[in-house]
Amino acid sequence: MKVSVTLEFLVLSAVLVWPCAWNIDINVEINCSQDWLMVYVSPDAQDGNNSYIFSDELILGQGCPATKIHTYRYDFVYLVSDCGIRTKVISKNTIHFETEMYFVPRNSRFENQTIPLECSASRKSMWLTAVSTDEDPKVPESVFMTNL
Repeated sequence: MKVSVTLEFLVLSAVLVWPCAWNIDINVEINCSQDWLMVYVSPDAQDGNNSYIFSDELILGQGCPATKIHTYRYDFVYLVSDCGIRTKVISKNTIHFETEMYFVPRNSRFENQTIPLECSASRKSMWLTAVSTDEDPKVPESVFMTNL
């Protein structure tokens, strides 16, 4: 009887002190154009424990570090042909990009995380319009232009 009580106590103690790893809620914003993928990450984790994310704990795609480090945000700005970013043509006018953000924490109480990222962009230029495919692109008329 005494052995079973001791065994139960040891099992309960092991469960109470067993190290647990947690996920951190990472605030990520993504934008894209036909040529660029821009990912912005807040260093302030949304986990309620006031956790701070260091820039070297984040990797975009296949080994791309932050391109600019601000006190309030990490920027990852890359050409869509870099970092293993995958491209899909959705339609004649839309292109879709996919990649991942990897979080590899310094602190062992947090788990490694993979955050899937997706963004779609227009394949049409917003600056130039053509009347037909045989003509050169025309600059849209503006009220600021004069007929000289």
